[in-house]
Amino acid sequence: MFPTPMTRRAVLIFAEQAKLDLARRRLPLAALPLLPSPAIDEVGKAHVHIFGSRAAQARTGERFHLQHGRNFGERLEGAIETLTALGYAEIVVVGRDCPALVTADVVLAFARLCDHRLVLGPDHRGGCYLIGFRAEDRALLQGIRWKRNTDCAELTARAGTAGVALLPVKHDIDSWADLRLLKQTSERVARIAAFLLVKFCAISDTVKILVHAAAQFVRTRMQMPPPAFAG
Repeated sequence: MFPTPMTRRAVLIFAEQAKLDLARRRLPLAALPLLPSPAIDEVGKAHVHIFGSRAAQARTGERFHLQHGRNFGERLEGAIETLTALGYAEIVVVGRDCPALVTADVVLAFARLCDHRLVLGPDHRGGCYLIGFRAEDRALLQGIRWKRNTDCAELTARAGTAGVALLPVKHDIDSWADLRLLKQTSERVARIAAFLLVKFCAISDTVKILVHAAAQFVRTRMQMPPPAFAG
């Protein structure tokens, strides 16, 4: 199926308020540049729709929607049904945890939908930082075991290898361990990861040294013999 000039395209973004997003990952506010902005401009004919919690409602507008559902799978399926009901025929889903995600990735995903059922951007763990599909194929995403780092393999098995276009593997960030991996890559944000590791790990090490010294001082005081006049 090839897109017609009237094909409606949507970029679906799951977004949280930046401070809450970083806090959930236990990362400092200085890591904000590593979170791709959900305010991506329109990509060609694609319209951006953001799905988030009430805490993220500062991003108001007709293209902001509250998430509904008990888990990620339910929230994702609900968002897809919303966009399908709005008349969108092609949808690309992205999150905010892939620092190297750029607009060109979204443009390429829509282009590859011309001759593939799914377009997947695999992350370094086996999950996906991007999923592109046509609304008529949205059932391919139902029942996937999300958040287990197996969704890329599961989706590929669903659509068949020939029906899937794979984008380059990219790193996402959920922890300091991911920052250490990102620092070793050639991705454009590796320097930011390196800076954060140097700055905040140094602070952490200093705190550990001070805590250790204080604890040692307490232990020493507690082990001293009592004064001669005691007892």
